Amino acid sequence: MENKMKKQIITTFVIIVISSLLIGQNSRMGSASSTQLLVVPSAKHLSGGGAAATATGMDATFWNPAGLANSENDIDAIFSNRQYIADITNSFFGVATNIGEYKMGINVRTFNMGDIDETTVWYPDGTGQVFTPNFSVLGATFARRLSDNTTVGLNTNVIRESFGRVAATGVAYDLGVQYKGLLGREGLDVGFVLRNFGSPMKYDGEGLGVIATATGSDRPEEYYKVDAQPFDLPFAFDMGLSYNIAGADLGVTYTSNYYATDELKLSVGYALEGLGSVGVGIQTSGKAQEIEEASDDWYTNPSDGVSFGASLDMSRFVGMNMSVDYSMLPMGDFGTNSVLALRVAF
Repeated sequence: MENKMKKQIITTFVIIVISSLLIGQNSRMGSASSTQLLVVPSAKHLSGGGAAATATGMDATFWNPAGLANSENDIDAIFSNRQYIADITNSFFGVATNIGEYKMGINVRTFNMGDIDETTVWYPDGTGQVFTPNFSVLGATFARRLSDNTTVGLNTNVIRESFGRVAATGVAYDLGVQYKGLLGREGLDVGFVLRNFGSPMKYDGEGLGVIATATGSDRPEEYYKVDAQPFDLPFAFDMGLSYNIAGADLGVTYTSNYYATDELKLSVGYALEGLGSVGVGIQTSGKAQEIEEASDDWYTNPSDGVSFGASLDMSRFVGMNMSVDYSMLPMGDFGTNSVLALRVAF
């Protein structure tokens, strides 16, 4: 029965791989909603090279939910803070524990954008009022070990976006699998994850009301409500491979994006026994779909480039399983982002 289930899962993901490579790449580039789901909230795996295959604990709730089941701890917790672009702060908190045969985790991601001056068509220099955008994601993760080598996991993310008098709510799902010891070789791991599939996001609220006159009508001005266009979630498919050789972790992840250019992520990490680890990563993206009279370099993925990171094992200092992670991630013309994370396990 277990072997049959494993074969079904593998067959399903093979079909998904082929499908994801055949769908219209970049044909709807830039038209997705809730792209905050793509912002890396933790520091350990840098830009993501091999993370789909190796991420465990609470880090896995972003990279591949199947990795949560590979944690050997009874409780995993994480808190991280990322200084994102334009003075935006991305905070991430999560905790996971064992529930029977399952690992279950919950996490919260928030984006603090501060106050923004309100402008309108009639008052382009400002109305004198301010509004505060609120972008947040509440996630729940379930993962299970199917065999000594295979784990599967599911994320359910409830997305909430609001600013002014309009708001949108949606649900996104991630489905992943990790397999350890590919081809019978210890240290050779592979992972696959479908990310951000779900129903479209659509804004609603009093802020969509306008006073206008119907075209071709002699009727006086009336109150109308704009019917906002729904936008799909930023669906993507990650295929990750990692190999530990001579103490070094070599990782590669290929991300097939439906609403952006595809990405290739590479990483090299080295564990320093009793001290922590260091790593370097690089990301490069495919060429954007050309448009008429546009130059070849009209779009560049700001996340492309080299990233650096390190993890400090604090166990010897505090008498418990604790580490502090730090990474620097490229953001193109916006410079670099710093991510600081604290991980605790029991």
